[in-house]
Amino acid sequence: MITVKRSIVAILIAGWCYWYMVIPLPDDMEEKWKVRVIDTTLRTLGHMADVLEYLGVERLSPGSRPIADVTFRLLHSGSPFAPGSDEHVKVYYQDFNRIPALVYEPISSINDPKRPVVVYFHGGGFSVLSAEYPDPLLRAMATRLGCLVVSVEYRLAPQYVFPAAYNDCLAVTEYIMNNTDTLRVDFRRIVVAGDSAGGNLAAGVAQKLGKKIRMQVLVYPMLQAFDFLTPSCRENKEICPGIITPKTIARAWMEYGNISVKHIQDFLCNNHTSPKMKASKWAKYVNSSLHVLDVLNVTNSHLPMQLHSNQKLARQVAKLIVNPQFVPLMADSLEDVPNAYVITAGYDPLRDDGIMYAHRLTEYNVKLKFKHYPSAFHGFFYFINGPLQLKIAQTATNELIQFLNDHLIEGKY
Repeated sequence: MITVKRSIVAILIAGWCYWYMVIPLPDDMEEKWKVRVIDTTLRTLGHMADVLEYLGVERLSPGSRPIADVTFRLLHSGSPFAPGSDEHVKVYYQDFNRIPALVYEPISSINDPKRPVVVYFHGGGFSVLSAEYPDPLLRAMATRLGCLVVSVEYRLAPQYVFPAAYNDCLAVTEYIMNNTDTLRVDFRRIVVAGDSAGGNLAAGVAQKLGKKIRMQVLVYPMLQAFDFLTPSCRENKEICPGIITPKTIARAWMEYGNISVKHIQDFLCNNHTSPKMKASKWAKYVNSSLHVLDVLNVTNSHLPMQLHSNQKLARQVAKLIVNPQFVPLMADSLEDVPNAYVITAGYDPLRDDGIMYAHRLTEYNVKLKFKHYPSAFHGFFYFINGPLQLKIAQTATNELIQFLNDHLIEGKY
């Protein structure tokens, strides 16, 4: 009898695990079991955070953030320990204008006085992860390109709200520009780059510094907080929910912008913009029917902006959600920004942010390399090593590094 009960319990547990882990994924998404492991792990991490918040523990406290860091190290490399220097790259922390950053200095060019430099801003919704999060990509760039890579440890929300992260990233980049001889880098070959929220920061810094920067690299960037009903948000809200959803995007914007998360449903329904704003020039900047091209074979059906709104909230956020330092897609002009390499993923709620920004760049004749990976998901880019290595991540990394080699090293562009 005991054996039968144990068997029933085991079957129930196995069934629950299967139900929890085996989420439906699009037919063309490759290496599905790896994607499910990634999503399940991050979904579990999110549920743990929900429980802690329910118990009164601050969701994004400095004490809880290392859990996310360790989780991503395990996913990216299979090891919980922070990667350090190796035979190709010297890795160390250094302050730039009193702001810490993780430096990847290639051994091959350590005595080169005119190296290219990539200033990198990590993702994490402005509120989690750290400068070491994009280690797989940064190590590959330093090793294969011989460039100095500086990953900025900018201040995180909600403890430090906008414009703290933007100011930190701008300050580090300007420090590098003003100290190229000391750092042994070429002032003509400075690149700013970032993924997700870091793509936002890279785009903002690039707009501010203009042609003083050689190139901006934006990896599935997070660029607008005006419209949470874009086609990509509507289509992809339930794909890989442990990684990203429109709700997590809205919460990230609200924490970074110092807006109470009690208004999150207003954001998700676009009730945070007034009827006047919905009919303004800024609404056109996020109109997918204008900026998402048919050639990409993705939905570009723009939902008409509803006229209802939370008027008090709309007045509170009106200036913030069109400030290009907060939301780079809302810049009135992109005429003087540097050349761009923009990456988007097909199954990403943020897909249309990057597509619309890329299209707006072309309207201002900015030299652009746009790479769209239709079967990829948000966050795929850093799975180039370790037990969950993804072929599409390796492909995307190789294509980016080849482009940077041509652009920065060989001088083909």
